[in-house]
Amino acid sequence: MLNASRRQRGEPHPSYLSRAHPSLLDHVLLSLLWFAFYAQWLTVVPILVPDQVATILGADASQKEGLSGSVVAAGAAVALLVAPLAGALSDRRRSLHGRRRPFLILGMAGTCLALLAMVPFAPGSSLLLYTAAFLNLQFWWNWAAGPYAGLIPDVVPEAARATASAWMNVMSVFGSISGNLLIALFYAPGRPATVVAMLVVINLACLALTLRFVREPPATAVAPPFALGDFLRSFYLDPRAHGNFYWVLITRLAGNMGVWSIFTFLLFYLRDVIGIAKAETVLPVLLGVGAVVAVPASMIGAWLADRYGLVRIVSTTSWIMAAAATSYVLVAFAPNLMLVAPIVVVFAASYGAYQAVDWALALAVLPSGETAGKDMGIWHIAMVLPQIVGPALTGWIISGAKHAVSDAFAYTVAFGIAALWFVLSAALVARVRLVQCE
Repeated sequence: MLNASRRQRGEPHPSYLSRAHPSLLDHVLLSLLWFAFYAQWLTVVPILVPDQVATILGADASQKEGLSGSVVAAGAAVALLVAPLAGALSDRRRSLHGRRRPFLILGMAGTCLALLAMVPFAPGSSLLLYTAAFLNLQFWWNWAAGPYAGLIPDVVPEAARATASAWMNVMSVFGSISGNLLIALFYAPGRPATVVAMLVVINLACLALTLRFVREPPATAVAPPFALGDFLRSFYLDPRAHGNFYWVLITRLAGNMGVWSIFTFLLFYLRDVIGIAKAETVLPVLLGVGAVVAVPASMIGAWLADRYGLVRIVSTTSWIMAAAATSYVLVAFAPNLMLVAPIVVVFAASYGAYQAVDWALALAVLPSGETAGKDMGIWHIAMVLPQIVGPALTGWIISGAKHAVSDAFAYTVAFGIAALWFVLSAALVARVRLVQCE
């Protein structure tokens, strides 16, 4: 990826694919856009959207959880379609500069404009227009994210993919830390402009470095003629031939149902159950600490996966998240920040380790390198679909149970269900059979 002496001699720039042992800098540069995505993803979804919905409706609105979850779910429905579609279209592109680059440029430029479009909403604004703004953001996020997910199998030698996956997660964690730090330092409820401007700068800087230093292998083979029917049929993978791929999809879907049934409502949980007045300041700090712990957890998880197998470590991290979700339930009966803080940190750290090994597991069962954008886009559905079902279902469960009984009871039910999702994920991943990972 980097070779100054070759450039000085005027020799062709080597492709990333040509490196048998990519350097640490190679891995960091390849994962820079994951840093940008997660700086936004884990600030906009769990903090910015709930707070802006509460600002629009009024902080005491009884249905803010249900409506906030529905906004997130509507955006995820867009992502459900766009990520695999953009990934499949990028697979077909032919260029000496590779297949993914135009999608990254257009997607990240659209993302920046979409972030800016979310700034003007204030008390009494139209929730419908706000939802449309969030749908627009999800479209451009995923127009870039679908093809970008195909970069690791495109450019990294197979022997280095586990390490690339770990570094992808480390950069995602650093992005989460940075985003939450920006929220903690510069975000004021109802006034997101400063933080949004900083996220735009991060996006553009990471895109520029990616375009400058990440070299895709040329895609020069003649693409088959486009036929809509064949294109749509290509999204179907025979379960008999790709059983492991489907089991990974199912277990990731269950795990992310648990994740998004909790993350989306942590802000309201801290405010309404734990009684923290400035939860929008406290939550980013807790998530940031959890993200810091997730960095060594990711590397340890990758090391343990090499030793004990990817399947076992995915299962173990799922059990840890199930225990954390159960702990949220228990703390609801004795609300105390000192009790909930370590749970948030453990949950965030275990989720970070889970992502590192789960991504490597997905790469291990990937059906074909030639269609990596499409296949990783399909796998991406297992993260996106829970963002539709989890927030909407859990949000209305919380809103209904709060009205019928109490805040504590509502979150006991909702987070208890989330714990069951993690248990299901931990149990079903045992059905994945990888000889090389066991």
